[in-house]
Amino acid sequence: MPKQKYNVAGLGEVLWDVFPNTQKLGGAPANFTAHAQQLGAKSFIISCVGEDPPGEKILGLLKQFQVDTSGLQFNKHFATGSAWIRIDQNGNPTYTIQENTAWDHINFETIQKKIAQCLDAICFGTLAQRSPISQKSIFKIIEATSPNCLRVFDVNFRKDFYRPEMLRQSLNLANAVKMNQQEFIEIGAMFSLPKNPKKGLRALMNQFDLKIAILTLGEKGALMASKDDYSIQAPNRHINIKSTVGAGDAFTAGAVMGWLNQKPLDQINKEASDLAAYVCSHLEAVPSLKD
Repeated sequence: MPKQKYNVAGLGEVLWDVFPNTQKLGGAPANFTAHAQQLGAKSFIISCVGEDPPGEKILGLLKQFQVDTSGLQFNKHFATGSAWIRIDQNGNPTYTIQENTAWDHINFETIQKKIAQCLDAICFGTLAQRSPISQKSIFKIIEATSPNCLRVFDVNFRKDFYRPEMLRQSLNLANAVKMNQQEFIEIGAMFSLPKNPKKGLRALMNQFDLKIAILTLGEKGALMASKDDYSIQAPNRHINIKSTVGAGDAFTAGAVMGWLNQKPLDQINKEASDLAAYVCSHLEAVPSLKD
């Protein structure tokens, strides 16, 4: 009997990751969407690009990944976004993100509402909320999903593009959250959480009525908590890190697909960690999973 095909969407920024010698498809929602599609979902991207050659090229790349692009808008007044990335000797990126681009102008229209209503999972973060226009649309799209939809808030702090009220609103809309160590520390301070990761995740889940909370620990693995289970996963092999860009998005996609397929938490954690490690061994955020 074939597996059920789940409908999954990435909501927010889609842009070009510009490295010193090349450029790649980027934006956490776009990376998440492409990974989920490779993992067996029917994936949708809900975002906005410019009516320009970079936007057309992004459309083509998303179609190569077989992502449904019916929720991708085109704006003639604002250009397709870019983020300039420098990678340090450990593979960690520093971002310079172009401001006031097409994905700062996502609109809530009939097609976005129709997509939202059919979803089993949706993933959104903080960066696209830097613009009041996109933030308003993001909230409306999430509110249009069904009560059973997994609404994943992938925190993804960038620069100064987040505020405590934004986090509170996002956590109230979400029923799942994923963050890294630094984000956990900042969120813990904002919402008076215990500093112990296990206790902190539990407190956050209780405060915002979440189904699952995830704390990624980089090379040390990840912690996952559901209402009745807890998992800690450490990588079991050394990898040659080329870039950590997109590794967190791959982890989120792996975790979401594992959750939708009702796998045990330890298995979800291991498979998501393995996928993130695989991405770290590549420069691009979405390497092919065919091999």
